Amino acid sequence: MFMDSSSSSSSLPITREEFNAFHSFDRALFTRIVVSLKEDITQSFQVMSFLIYLDRSVCGSKLISNLVSLPDHSINTVVDEVQICRRCLSYTHFPTFLASMGSINAASIPWIRRMTGEKLTLAVIHLNRNEIILEMTDILNTICYPAFEDICVLFETHKERKFIQFLCGQQGTSNRVAAGTSNVEGQHVRADDRTIFLKFSKGYPISEAEVHDYFTRRFGDIVEAIHMGGGKRKDQAMYACMVLRSAAKIPEIVSDGLDRTKFTINGKYFWARRFIPNRKIR
Repeated sequence: MFMDSSSSSSSLPITREEFNAFHSFDRALFTRIVVSLKEDITQSFQVMSFLIYLDRSVCGSKLISNLVSLPDHSINTVVDEVQICRRCLSYTHFPTFLASMGSINAASIPWIRRMTGEKLTLAVIHLNRNEIILEMTDILNTICYPAFEDICVLFETHKERKFIQFLCGQQGTSNRVAAGTSNVEGQHVRADDRTIFLKFSKGYPISEAEVHDYFTRRFGDIVEAIHMGGGKRKDQAMYACMVLRSAAKIPEIVSDGLDRTKFTINGKYFWARRFIPNRKIR
């Protein structure tokens, strides 16, 4: 059950469905930002908390619903302007912020200025910095995290499955090419039937070498390939596909189905489960 977040004085418990319905425009905009614009989820939470603050405090509860009706390129422009505003909030001294941004000025956030009836400039945002940060923190905890949690889960699951299918497709191609010469046990079995899915914890990076060494020490020479994914360039990988040499080794590592098994590498937790291909769950 949730507490109605539309009023600070309200204490009526509401269901998850009612809560999500009340925040339907917020959820729709968050989904557009994450899925259509492919923005980072963590950054998208911050963007939404700022926009909901504007919606509540400056725009008379019309901002979010109006944004949802805009095309993606317009929403992208607004997101870019919000990032400028958030950077402004991160500086204690306004002149230091201006110096860091070079030629930036009030005209740098034209969409936000128009949406707020010219009430909001970067100078005004910084003047109210402490209040805005407190409001954004409250919005994150009472609205964004509970209202967008299921969207994040669905989005991450979708990304993971696409990533796995892509990698397993590549692996399957290489298997077919090598099938005539390789004598590795289990080579004739499809790669996705020999795959274990690994999920890492954010903030606790684990390298491919650490994964390979860990499973080799514990289970022997069982790893055919490890494909890391879910991170942008130098960011940590959030998950990986570990293709085994033999499907017979999978029960030694994880249980059947979607149950997860917890492991620890150098004090860092991660979870493993058997990969279930789409063709097996239709």
